[in-house]
Amino acid sequence: MSINRTQPKTPGLALSVLSLLIESPMHPYEMKMRIKERGHEQVIQVKGGSLYDTVERLQRQGLIQPKETEREGRRPERTVYTITDAGRDELRTWLRQLLAEPAHEYPKFAAALAFMLALDKDEVLRLLRMRTSMIEAQIAGDQALLSSFINQGLPRVVLVEGEYTQAIRRAEADWIRSLIGEIEGEGFWPTHEQLVKLSEFESTRRESIDKEGGSKNHDTR
Repeated sequence: MSINRTQPKTPGLALSVLSLLIESPMHPYEMKMRIKERGHEQVIQVKGGSLYDTVERLQRQGLIQPKETEREGRRPERTVYTITDAGRDELRTWLRQLLAEPAHEYPKFAAALAFMLALDKDEVLRLLRMRTSMIEAQIAGDQALLSSFINQGLPRVVLVEGEYTQAIRRAEADWIRSLIGEIEGEGFWPTHEQLVKLSEFESTRRESIDKEGGSKNHDTR
């Protein structure tokens, strides 16, 4: 059987399914409950029937396979899945790549920073302060959740993704506070005249590069 080893753009849910099935065979509903109980919804998206779609796709790829069906009372039959050898290999391949290689993920906040000059300075300051407050609330809420998991006896090794998220949030909040201070200061936020000069500089620079490129092409003929 040929296995499609192309890593999906968002392998999070597939990683979760394969990792859970390494622990033990289970049906999709049990997978969903464990994802929720472990707080993994903070780092992977589980929307609507996306989990069931992922299970079907992994089965088509030969990475998991049905083991048995079970029924509890009057509930519909549930298919219990198990991971295949190919699934174990694929999971390890994904994890090795994701752990070792930083990925460029095109964060939306970075895009907003790149174009924030379309807004007034005072509005940008207000929005950045609002974002900082929201991040601080997320940090407080998730820290309480992490503490509750630890108090329940969960080992830290299964909570490190939450700790990582918290560290990223704290770093972002600190950086935004620093940026706010710079925007509030003198000389950071450009005037309209400075923006016009910047546009003119970019146009002149582009024309110079184009001319230089044309000259080199002419010399090589």
